[in-house]
Amino acid sequence: MFSENLPYAAALEGEAEALLNVIVERLCSSAKAQDWGPGCSYWVKQLNGYLDLQHPLSRQTRAQIAHVLFELVITPGIDASHAEVFANTCIRLLKKKDKIGPEDLSLPWEPLYDIIHRTFFPKSRQKTLVSESKQIGSVVRLVEYAQRFFPPEAASEILSRVLHLFNANSVGDAFTVQAYLVRFLPTGPSSKSSPSTWLPTIFSFWYLIPGSLVYQIEFIDLVARVAEDNVGVEVNNPDQIGIFTQAQVKTVFATGQKMMDLPVGSTTNGNSNSGRGGSMSGLPSRMDLRTGSAMLLRKKGDKFKMLARFIVYSIFPPSNHPQEKSILTYLANMIQATESYYHPSNFGRWTFSIVRFLQFLGWEFLKRWTDEHKSECKTPESRRLTPDLKRQFVLTLRGVTFLSMFGKDPLSVGSSQAALKYLAWLEPSLIFPGLLGRVYPSLETLTETHRTTSSISALSLLAIPLFSRTHYPAGGKHLAPLLHLTIPGIDMNDPIKTISSLIFLTHAVMGVPLRDLTEGSTTESGFRWEGMDIDEREEDQMEINEEEEDALCKASTAVFEDWLAKFLRRVFTIFEYLPQSERGKMSMQSMETGLVTVLLHACEIVGTQMSEQLQDMALKMVINFASTTVLQNATKPMGYLCSTLTSPDRRKALAQFIPLCNTNIITELQHGAASTPTTSPTHHIQSDATLHWYQCILYHVIMLSGSELLHHKNDLLYLGKEMVQKCRSRKGYMWTGKFIRMMLVALTQIYPLECRNVDQERWKSEEYQKNQHKYWVQPGDPENINVDWHVPSNPELDFAMEILEIFLLPALKRIQDLMDSGTDEEGKALSNREMTHEFCRRLSIVRNCLGGMTTLVEDDGDIETSDYKDCETEAVLPIKSIPVGYCFSDPNDPRRHTARKLRKELGEFLHKLVTYFRTKREDDVDSLKILLKIIKIYLTDRGVEKSKYDASKRGYQYAKGMLKTSNHDKKYPRYLLVKRAYQQHLCRLKQNAFGRERTRLHDDLLKDLVELSLSSYSEIRKIAQSHLTNASRCFIGAKPLIIPILLDALEPSDKSNSERMKGALYLLSSRTYMYTCLRDWRFVPSFISSICQAQHDDKPSVQEMIRKVFYDYLLNYNNTAFKTIRTDGLNDAICRTLDTLSISLDTNVFDKIRRKTEQRMSLQKKNYFELVDKLLNLVKSNTLHWRFASMAANFLDLLVRPEAPASPDMAEFAAKGLVSELPALRRIAISTTTRILFHIKQRTLTGGDLELIALEKTTNPLKKTIAIPRPLPEGYTDEYLTTCLTKINENDTTNVLFQDKTNVGWYVWPDNISVYSPCTVSNTIPSCESSSQAAFNKFLESFNSSTFWSSLLSYLSQEFVRDREDNFSMINAHLFKSIFQMYEDTFLEVAKPEIAKLCESAEKNQQRAASEILAGLIRGSKHWRLDKLQALWDWAIPVLEKTFSSITPDSLVYWERLLGYCFRNRDPRRVLPLINLVLDSSLDPTSHASFVEAKKLFFVNTLINSFSWRIIPRSQSLLNDYFSNIRHPYKQVRDVMAANINILLQMQWHPSASNVSEIIEFNCKTVEGVGYVPVILPGNFSNIIAELVQSLETWQAERKPTAAGSSEYGNASKTVLAWLYDALTVWQASATYPLILPLLPSLFQMQDVNDDQDLQAAATHVLNVIASFSYPPDMVQLIIDKFIEILTETPSWHVRVKALPVLQVFFFKHLFMLSEDKMIKVMDVVFVMLKDTQIEVRQLAAVTLSGLIRCSQRGAIATLKDQFFKLLDTKIPPRNTTHRAPRTTLPQGFQEAILTRHAGVLGLSCLVNAFPYDVPKWMPEVLVKLAECISDPAPIQATVKNTFADFKRTHQDSWHEDMKQFTEDQMSLLSDMLISPSYYA
Repeated sequence: MFSENLPYAAALEGEAEALLNVIVERLCSSAKAQDWGPGCSYWVKQLNGYLDLQHPLSRQTRAQIAHVLFELVITPGIDASHAEVFANTCIRLLKKKDKIGPEDLSLPWEPLYDIIHRTFFPKSRQKTLVSESKQIGSVVRLVEYAQRFFPPEAASEILSRVLHLFNANSVGDAFTVQAYLVRFLPTGPSSKSSPSTWLPTIFSFWYLIPGSLVYQIEFIDLVARVAEDNVGVEVNNPDQIGIFTQAQVKTVFATGQKMMDLPVGSTTNGNSNSGRGGSMSGLPSRMDLRTGSAMLLRKKGDKFKMLARFIVYSIFPPSNHPQEKSILTYLANMIQATESYYHPSNFGRWTFSIVRFLQFLGWEFLKRWTDEHKSECKTPESRRLTPDLKRQFVLTLRGVTFLSMFGKDPLSVGSSQAALKYLAWLEPSLIFPGLLGRVYPSLETLTETHRTTSSISALSLLAIPLFSRTHYPAGGKHLAPLLHLTIPGIDMNDPIKTISSLIFLTHAVMGVPLRDLTEGSTTESGFRWEGMDIDEREEDQMEINEEEEDALCKASTAVFEDWLAKFLRRVFTIFEYLPQSERGKMSMQSMETGLVTVLLHACEIVGTQMSEQLQDMALKMVINFASTTVLQNATKPMGYLCSTLTSPDRRKALAQFIPLCNTNIITELQHGAASTPTTSPTHHIQSDATLHWYQCILYHVIMLSGSELLHHKNDLLYLGKEMVQKCRSRKGYMWTGKFIRMMLVALTQIYPLECRNVDQERWKSEEYQKNQHKYWVQPGDPENINVDWHVPSNPELDFAMEILEIFLLPALKRIQDLMDSGTDEEGKALSNREMTHEFCRRLSIVRNCLGGMTTLVEDDGDIETSDYKDCETEAVLPIKSIPVGYCFSDPNDPRRHTARKLRKELGEFLHKLVTYFRTKREDDVDSLKILLKIIKIYLTDRGVEKSKYDASKRGYQYAKGMLKTSNHDKKYPRYLLVKRAYQQHLCRLKQNAFGRERTRLHDDLLKDLVELSLSSYSEIRKIAQSHLTNASRCFIGAKPLIIPILLDALEPSDKSNSERMKGALYLLSSRTYMYTCLRDWRFVPSFISSICQAQHDDKPSVQEMIRKVFYDYLLNYNNTAFKTIRTDGLNDAICRTLDTLSISLDTNVFDKIRRKTEQRMSLQKKNYFELVDKLLNLVKSNTLHWRFASMAANFLDLLVRPEAPASPDMAEFAAKGLVSELPALRRIAISTTTRILFHIKQRTLTGGDLELIALEKTTNPLKKTIAIPRPLPEGYTDEYLTTCLTKINENDTTNVLFQDKTNVGWYVWPDNISVYSPCTVSNTIPSCESSSQAAFNKFLESFNSSTFWSSLLSYLSQEFVRDREDNFSMINAHLFKSIFQMYEDTFLEVAKPEIAKLCESAEKNQQRAASEILAGLIRGSKHWRLDKLQALWDWAIPVLEKTFSSITPDSLVYWERLLGYCFRNRDPRRVLPLINLVLDSSLDPTSHASFVEAKKLFFVNTLINSFSWRIIPRSQSLLNDYFSNIRHPYKQVRDVMAANINILLQMQWHPSASNVSEIIEFNCKTVEGVGYVPVILPGNFSNIIAELVQSLETWQAERKPTAAGSSEYGNASKTVLAWLYDALTVWQASATYPLILPLLPSLFQMQDVNDDQDLQAAATHVLNVIASFSYPPDMVQLIIDKFIEILTETPSWHVRVKALPVLQVFFFKHLFMLSEDKMIKVMDVVFVMLKDTQIEVRQLAAVTLSGLIRCSQRGAIATLKDQFFKLLDTKIPPRNTTHRAPRTTLPQGFQEAILTRHAGVLGLSCLVNAFPYDVPKWMPEVLVKLAECISDPAPIQATVKNTFADFKRTHQDSWHEDMKQFTEDQMSLLSDMLISPSYYA
């Protein structure tokens, strides 16, 4: 679109098609030839460049190319680094929903699933490289975008592939399944399966794992996408909201409220307390750590955004059904319940989240509203948003958005203002009156300064909707007053306010021409700002009188002139107060820099929008200021200001500026300014300030003046010659050069000449000039921007060539003279310093001339191509330069030959210069710096410098972000559209800098840069390195030219070359070269061996650098594929793509590419084996320092891979390393040995077939796949569980099949499962594949000696180094597992005595080593023959039994880990002897050794955690044992017992459905649509709980003390509490829900035990957790009934006081789940409690009632008020006092009357307290009624006083507004209560 606006658009005909064809043809050839990199990668980068140019792609082409890229990503064996590049570009093609849809493309989901599963969940001994999991991140992102294109049947396939992995008892499995479902499930409506079929299953998971908020939030992402994608699906069920049921919607809202993390509830004395029922954030951490890799698959988006999306896309027009409940009702309830948290005084950790939620709601609604008003919208009319819904939505959010507008932290204020902006785009008449009502007071008065900044920044965001005459006709009249009011905000002392004010004025003026429309009209403008009253009527939907508004707008333009003068004066003031700038530039980070940037941007916008008359005035003011003032600190900003005022009318401005500068510069030069030679950038000469002031103005005003310069040609040339001749100071000659460059740029480049709010023609039309106020802030039309471009004309080009002749040629000649003779122009010899000055002066001119001539021709005039060919690939081709309007493109133009010749000569001259400086003046740093810049421009600048391009792009993106309204709306001001068109031109220029072919000249210059990068001067090194990295990216094959030189610099040489080494290492650590050394096997071996042998320079800085390069290399190292498999899918995709574009592959090219690729692969393999040998020889040679030896060992470890069989030398190296003295080498050797043995196993099971290894398809003779019988026989699951724990008969193993995965069959039985047969004499595993046999034997030699074992185990049992944690090491266990797996019991006899010795030791480190080797031994014996296994157990069990009996608290953890390691994912029958050993040790209730008892329980805990539900047959006996010991006296024992009871009960429930469709149907049948969640315990467990409650009551009545001092009831209660706490805080909840109802009354009883503080505290804590827990919808009603029962039937008032706060939290957390009648019931019960005889209960009931009213029952206020008034009608009988008896008897009915009146007062006070921040209409009357009770007796008076004190505290900020709600009479009555004498103090 933007390309059509370019001035050379005609030259672009057919460009897109030709370019695309080349890219696609080459990409397909490379893919077919399997040249993934550099071939495919290079063309994918070119494709990205093509997309950057914004060329259109047809839907079909886009789909076909995306398909090819997708197939490349899923090619088996492809490098992760290539997959990352392909995936990112594929995402780019699939991202936009309007450009490509499921009808254009279908993609398979399984290959992506396999890649992700393989990378994130590898085998335990498989190494996943750091870099790979990072790169596969892109593949995970690809799933997100590819998911729309999965075929219709994908949903059911994904469910059947993933659901059987689910197991609620294993948090890792639960998170993994969730990640796959959320990422993969297609959410759109499809013919095969609608989301409504599987949603109940998703919601059942939601309730099965309620303990982790992270888990629940993750699903919100899925349901939000479901809501968005199914917005058009018609649903006729009134109980549903869109495709969701009411219960599903309630679940999402309840989770949303939990996400906000709000503190609720109050303590027993009624004070608010943020701790109770508050944050759940502390709990999930203990489980999220156990989820492992599944966490890496989580979505990273903002969860509140997804919640907002769910809500907005579930809003539908009402169908007038009586039972229908709209989602807006839920939203209104949510906002109402959380309203008080939005108030600024209620600031906390939650503030940003909840305000951001508002922002997202506004954004999503606006996006949906805009989308539905587009012609291509597919949503049916009946499902679209209506104006009524829009109004209702805005009114719902308006109050809280205004509340949070003046918050305390800038982030939440920013979000609140963004929300306001979106709401203002939706309903301006509802937002602006209220906004202006808040903004004007804070801008006009001084009392609200804290609000001023917020107000101005809000205006800056809302300027466009506010002043847009089409959007909000009544906004225009506010422009002038607001512009005037924000002028004082421009103040150097308050940078933040200044920036906000400037942004506001920029946005306001961007669309408004500054022209006085009242000029020449006969009537006096008479515009006066009268205040706010004009807007009040808009609230009531009154019609706006357009004519009146137009007249007001027109009148208001009269003040523009006055405003402009004020504005410019402010600008000058800021210039005067700018601080001293550092080093000629301002430091980038300072506030002032930002301020000046924004200020100058504002000046630019104001400059372009001025009318001619205002322009004259502004020009006059600026000329006046420029000619009378010189400010050294504001020189550059002043120059820029002058340039902004030049652009509207260049001729007029230049006519004033050039003479002014000319006179002053010549005068200054005559008086000797800039005549002192300097080269230091920091050295400023005060007397030169005036010269620089005018120099700066001069080069700024000519910057973009184009053809206007021709009128001043002689003056400019004269000035230039004078300055070149006389300026000798650094700044003087630099700025002279800049002046020459700016002239050249202005003459030779293409740039827009204006960017007003309308195009030139319309700006000048009479109709527009008269009526422009009707078109304020109209967006530009992207279709026809009509940019007025500057395109160089012939006279301008002649002038440019003349400039080069006058300035460049003499400078080159002078430099040549200096090189030859070293004399000045008179022939006098120059000193070294003078030479430097002279070089810098002349080079500066060369640099600037070169910088100004980059767009003359497209090449460097050199036709000799480079001698050095990169023979790596045939696929890469340099792309021809694309047309960008270069000046001399006509081949017959003589000037073209001149320009090309000039460039070529210049290039050769530069090479000559470098040679001269390197040999003669190596220390001339100043000159070399300029020379380096020249080379950089020469090599990389093709019309736009990278930094300039990036800055321009950033500026554009920032402005676009500020002005963006909703997703697909390109309605931007024309200013931005012009910038975008210019950005398009710059982007084309930038493209021409890359992918160029090198010529001999380029090679010379690149080599020069390399040499300078290795210079011994660090200043030069740094600059040269940065320029070299940039330059090498521009040319094809530059890196292979450079890298050998760098590697050579690392070799030892005769003279010390530390600096040279540092330079080379620095370059090698940069991504540009590091990546080549990682992936290009011509350099990998030499790079690795150079690094490992770089010990010859021991300088610390060099060694530090080597370490850095080494670590970076390790982190980014990638296995390069030995074998990739081109799939049929890829071949089909390639053919289809070529057909779509009608391209045929060139067979010659294809053959060449294929041959080259095959050569490269064989070279790679050869180099790989050579490198391994070289490193092994190095390590063996013992010549390396230990640090370098460990580096070499590390590299060897990286290079171990299954495709290459390990050599015997490698095996010998690894085995020796295991017993090396160096801990570092031992660590590496353990990893290497484990992996070599693992790879030998892999190779053996694949027969060494590379293809099978790449596909990871091993064939184990013991492994079988069996089908699960269909239909599932009855009792199949129970039989499976029993069989798993039955000892096998060694003599008959025909039917024995081991199944090692714990999760199989828990949720649903898959169709097939993998099982293993036991290993017998006839049925064994093959020993070793032939190519690995030598290595296998080498290991055997080492392992067979007892000295090896004794030294290995003595090293492993050493104490840990301080920085490493003392823990059971999985890595060591893996090593032993690998050894014993491969060699079985070959040398077990050698190792046994060593193991036994370790087990007998009491030293904890020896115990640790013993646990590691035993764990590895037991786990490694998986496939041993049964007789060998039996022998192993016969020896191991007695050893373990003895060891277990002597474990100390220090070493317990090692043995727990041993059990976990042996049991995890193993069939219980494989380790039955060990299971029996653990389960046979029962509790001894008489023992006093608490640790011994706890230890048994800890082991059982590990066992049941590992086997989970597979231990069910043995669980009943354990539970009986635990329940009989529930009163155990020792806390440690009770706590572990509680944890065990919980796990045993949690695992009793297992759905074990026969297939996926059965479980999905079963979940759909549940009434609420949230799937099945167990709320009762299976079997006889309910009776156990009932008996337990009974026993607790009995024990409480007995209160038997125990020896330890606490009662048996106390002990039992503490066990129950610990168990309940565990049940509520672990992740799963299948056995948590059933406990709550039966145990709730007992918990309140425990809270009431006064003589046991610990018990009370624990009970309170558990009750708080119960209140915040998530419950299924049907259970919430039951719990509320239970609460009501407790409150109404408990005789103890203590229990009532304790229950109320818990009820309060429960009510808030489950607000959405409660039915209307339950809410009313709760209100009634609490209302009755206001009359409780106990004052504590009454007070707390009032606080609770207040909370209930605030968050839900506002409709009941009127009824309640009347009831409370009625209670207050009770009269208190007077007391008769006589003098004789001061303590009189109370009259009859006195206490009852006080009680009743107190209930009324408490009731009214709770109504007042429910609204802490506003004054509803009914409140004044209530306050008056309360004031009447101030003289009542004791408790009443205190309540009234407290109520008024709270009211005053919460309303004092907004009292001036709240006062208006009261009548005069009410105010006078209440004045004593509300206005304290100190209020105005």
